[in-house]
Amino acid sequence: MRSNLDIQQLMTEKIGGIISAADEAYLDHLIESDRVVAAAWDNTKDLYRQEDIDNHFQRFETLPWQEMPFQTVLPDQKIRQWISPLAWAAAIALLISVTSAWWLVRSHTPAKPSLALSETQGDVQLQTGNGQLLNLSKDTGLLHTGTLQAINTNNTLSMPVSTIGETTGNDNLTLTVPIAQHYSIKLSDGTVVSLNSVSSLRFPVPFTAGSREVYLTGEAYFAVAHDATRPFLVHTPQGTVQVLGTAFNVNTYDSTVVKVSLVEGAVKMEQVALKPGQQAVASTSGIRVQPFDETTELSWRQGIFYFSNTSLADIARILPRWFGTPIIMDNPHIARETFTGSVERSQPITVFLENLKSTTTVDYYFDKTGQLHFK
Repeated sequence: MRSNLDIQQLMTEKIGGIISAADEAYLDHLIESDRVVAAAWDNTKDLYRQEDIDNHFQRFETLPWQEMPFQTVLPDQKIRQWISPLAWAAAIALLISVTSAWWLVRSHTPAKPSLALSETQGDVQLQTGNGQLLNLSKDTGLLHTGTLQAINTNNTLSMPVSTIGETTGNDNLTLTVPIAQHYSIKLSDGTVVSLNSVSSLRFPVPFTAGSREVYLTGEAYFAVAHDATRPFLVHTPQGTVQVLGTAFNVNTYDSTVVKVSLVEGAVKMEQVALKPGQQAVASTSGIRVQPFDETTELSWRQGIFYFSNTSLADIARILPRWFGTPIIMDNPHIARETFTGSVERSQPITVFLENLKSTTTVDYYFDKTGQLHFK
């Protein structure tokens, strides 16, 4: 991973609209997978006016300027500030130093057990309500989760079956799946959830008498146990999926977009009803319903990801989640290069890279630190 100061500079470049496609893909991956980076990103955005972020600071391009970097403006004078390009660059540099100071303080503060995926060191973990962490990649068989016992076998955690209204047990357990891993859990009501890499699921044991509610980040496939008396709710960053009993996929990797793909049964995404074969795409601009290809959308469950005219910039966002390899584009212009094919989790990444190389103009190499470069 790059240094903290390098990451903070990338954040400033992203807000200013001058970041390269490769750097943006790398930064987006860090924001999605590391809570410390995500907190630093939120803090950095708060230092700017939202309208400037939305239009990439275009108002500064229209201001008159002179060679002197700054003019002094007294508090009681209503004098228009004249900002030169040099002044703007100096202001950005100053902002980088200020936000970097916050970053350094925050990143060196002792942290409580958290969901930061970079801290799991490649292991699937279960965090109990009192903060205890269980390593599901190493500890198998019968496990104690607070006052309950669960069984961890064959890459699946089975929670104890509970009855409606039962009160004994743990509340708000969190299952975290890191880079390059996938894992399944059978909840106390019989619902089976398969989680993709860089994903987490927060859930209570047992469910309450009135409803069944879970919280998802990343991507997961749900096979919900039917219970007409207790609807099943999946809370995501862009809304809630409501269901009684069905099978569907939820993808929240993009923090601004949630995709819900219905395989069978019926679900609602914020009151928008779906039929099997339909996908709801929810964003800040609303919800769009469209058909989806089940083979392509759900292939990750078989350890395969299909690309169809996918840009190299988008591929660079996906590969690190599966292989844990940071990607750098030496030539930012190739970010628009497209590729059609597939990548398999069980194969070395070089198998995919050679296929990419043979069908496009893209070449690659690994540097001494193990980072993957596209050129």
